[in-house]
Amino acid sequence: MSHDESHMGATTGPAPGANLTGTANMAEASDKPHAPMELRPAAVFSHRMVLQRRRPIPVFGTGEPGRTVMVTLASSERSGMLALCGDGRSDSVVASGTVGDDGNWLVELPPLEAGDGYELTVTDRSGIRLVYHHVGVGEVWLAGGQSNMELELRNAADGERAVNDSADPGLRFFNTPKCGHVSDELTRLENESVWVVCAPDTSGAMSAVAYWFAHRLRERLETHVPIGIIDCYVGGTSISCWMSETTLESSPSGRGYLERYHAIVDGKTERQMHEETDAWQRDFDAWNAAIAADQASQPDIDWETLNARHGECPWPPPMTTFSQYHPTGPFEAMICRVAPYALHGFLWYQGEEDERFADDYRAMLGMLVGEWRARWEGETLPFIIAQLPQWISKSDFDAGIDHRYWPVLREAQRDVSLAIADVYTVPLMDCGEFNNIHPTDKRTPGERLANAALNRIYGCADVPADVPEPVSWSYSSNENASDDDAGDANVHVSAGSVIVRFDHAEELRFSDKNASLEPPKHFESRESTPSFRPAGASGFEVSTDDGVWHPVAARITHSADDPGESFVTLPLPDTLHPTGIRYGWASWGVPPLSNRWDIPAFPFSHLIPHASSTTIR
Repeated sequence: MSHDESHMGATTGPAPGANLTGTANMAEASDKPHAPMELRPAAVFSHRMVLQRRRPIPVFGTGEPGRTVMVTLASSERSGMLALCGDGRSDSVVASGTVGDDGNWLVELPPLEAGDGYELTVTDRSGIRLVYHHVGVGEVWLAGGQSNMELELRNAADGERAVNDSADPGLRFFNTPKCGHVSDELTRLENESVWVVCAPDTSGAMSAVAYWFAHRLRERLETHVPIGIIDCYVGGTSISCWMSETTLESSPSGRGYLERYHAIVDGKTERQMHEETDAWQRDFDAWNAAIAADQASQPDIDWETLNARHGECPWPPPMTTFSQYHPTGPFEAMICRVAPYALHGFLWYQGEEDERFADDYRAMLGMLVGEWRARWEGETLPFIIAQLPQWISKSDFDAGIDHRYWPVLREAQRDVSLAIADVYTVPLMDCGEFNNIHPTDKRTPGERLANAALNRIYGCADVPADVPEPVSWSYSSNENASDDDAGDANVHVSAGSVIVRFDHAEELRFSDKNASLEPPKHFESRESTPSFRPAGASGFEVSTDDGVWHPVAARITHSADDPGESFVTLPLPDTLHPTGIRYGWASWGVPPLSNRWDIPAFPFSHLIPHASSTTIR
């Protein structure tokens, strides 16, 4: 793939309406125990925190070297006794340690069963005593990525109703302050960051995807199990922002990001970078104010009109050594400040910002999984990846341009989950919106991620999570073509057909479900049925020896022996002898194949060898 520098790619940036510093859960100073420099737990420890059940619980922070630290988790009148893993109960569990020469300390409490209403106390021998109230033990997940994970519940589809109905003392979240470098300002923000209980006056600031994920877990898991979400994302960030320099330097893909970064910032003074950032901020604020004014006076105004009046969003901001968008920045200032807080796993929704370097994304995502697991010392901590949905800009669509970066990104996300244990990719091919890179339906992605967790990780076999996927294909020449293949008047068959066998394909069908079917002409077809799509409307293409891809019709049939097995037959027109087959290989395309649970099939692209059949996986 050519990395055409003139193509600036998708303008992602922050999610619409997002808080750019992650400070929506800032507390009054009195709401968090004042921690002196001599003994300071990490910012992620606060009142109402949720600790991970059934795993050792690290409590960590900074302090004066040589100090002894004691941590106690104790029951209260409200909570009852702590439930120990294995057997038995106790009034409290205790651990102690010493602040190291580097000023860091970590002690580890034993694993516990779920519970709530506990108190966590951190003390030393000098009399410092920090007490955190209303502590729960349950399930904790970190939600990471960029703007589609960042999009807040109040700004999502049906957000007002969801926020109004969100009261749940067992669902809590912590917004990690958004920052790209460790500084006094970050320390100030961390001192005021707290865990927040979901309620109508708080939940609007939560990631909408993470909210619906947690909401679904609360519905299905035991009612006494609190769910905690650590929101740790920045809209507009590249995947390189979320890894260390050591990891980036370890591969050609990572070094490319560092080289491009240094080509921009090297030679600039800090003063120059601040002046550039300040000038951009003035332009960005003025543009947002103009957009907001027009939207307030004309609620139905469209983005084409807004952009014509005020120009495109001035994004991205200048690259600097201190911005949220430079390689390694959020990793050092956000991930490393939260790790190794005990988790059950990670949710990851990102990739849009890396479209121009899609060929590198498979390697980069694999490195990110490895680095985060190492940081948490959990080699098998689950990752659940939100596969990118469909999207294309109106300008590209009208011009007939599709760089097909997004199919490569989707394939990379899928490949990582096939290559690395306990990594799962969830398809969102039915969740895109035409000309809107921030689709507002976040309930479908959130609940689909949750269903994957419930089925794959929590062992809820009755929760549907299996994705239709191709497992093999066969090719029959014209002498073996069936009468059924030639039965449609609009399909002329002489070269035979390719038959693709799908697994997890109960009641496989062409679905009409899509967040936005605009522009309608792209999807209309008189011949279309749930089991048949003509060429150009099926999403299937085959290639020939000259490398040209040709749209083909597709017909679905179901196995008589296995309800989970279905076949897609691709009748081939005259002289078309296939060398490759692909499905859904476009940034924006036709409504996808789905099974009985409305789970869309993974897009794919495969070469066809000279053999008459092969196994795909």
